[in-house]
Amino acid sequence: MPHLVLDANATTPIYLQVSQELQRWLASDAAQAGTALPSERDLATHLGVSRVTVRQALALLTTQGLLERRQGSGTFILPRRIEHPLGTLQSFSDDMRARGLTPGARILDFALAQATPQEAMTLGLGASSRVYRIRRLRTADGAPLAVERSVLPEERVGELSPEGLTDSSLYALLLSRRLLPVRALRHLRAVNADAEYAALLGVRLGAALLMTERVSWNAGGVPIEMASAHYRGDRYDFLMELVQPEAGS
Repeated sequence: MPHLVLDANATTPIYLQVSQELQRWLASDAAQAGTALPSERDLATHLGVSRVTVRQALALLTTQGLLERRQGSGTFILPRRIEHPLGTLQSFSDDMRARGLTPGARILDFALAQATPQEAMTLGLGASSRVYRIRRLRTADGAPLAVERSVLPEERVGELSPEGLTDSSLYALLLSRRLLPVRALRHLRAVNADAEYAALLGVRLGAALLMTERVSWNAGGVPIEMASAHYRGDRYDFLMELVQPEAGS
C-alpha cells in the first residue's frame, strides 16, 4: 500500500491531495510499471476517505497518462512518460541510456537508391546522387517507442550496412566518420496512427502520435541527414524552454 499523507485542514480538495500524493509516489522507485494499484475500496479505507474521492483522483491521473484503468481488472501503473527537450540534438540511444534504459533498434527498411528531387534539394546533392534510406523501430527495454526514418547522402557518409545499425546509434556512426550533426531544424506535429504504425508501436488504430521532421548539418554547415520519426503520444512529451527577451531587444 502506498504511503500517502493527507491534510484535513488544507484548502486543497481531498481528491486533489490524493492525486498529488499518488503522483509523488508514482515518481518514486517504489512504483513499478505494469503493476496494479490497490482497489478503490482498499485505498479509501486506508486513507479514510470515500470511494468517490479515490475514483476522482484516479480518473485525474488516468487523463494525465500515469495510470490505466482496465475494465474488470483494476488500475495499473503505466511506464513513466519520457520528457525530451526540443532544443537538444541527442541520439535516441544516448537519451535512453541516460534514463537507465537499454536502447534497441530493428531494421524495417534499408535501401540505397537515387535521391528524389526533394531529397537532392534539401541535402544539396546532384541529380544523379544516391542516398541511403533507413527506417528503424526504436525500443527501450524492449518496449517500442518510435519509428525513425533517416535519409543520408552516400557521397558524404560513405558505405553503410544494415548490420551496423541494429543496436548502435546512427549518431555514433556519424561521429566515428567526423560527420556528427551539430545543428538541426525540426518540425513537430500531431498525427494519428495508421494500421502499420499501430502494429509497430503497439497502440490502437488512430492513437495519437508525435511526428517530427528534421534536417541536420555538420560543423562545416553541410547537410548530413533528413529524418522523420513517429513517437508514441502516450509515452513522449516534448519540452521547449521559453526565455523572456531582454528589454529593448
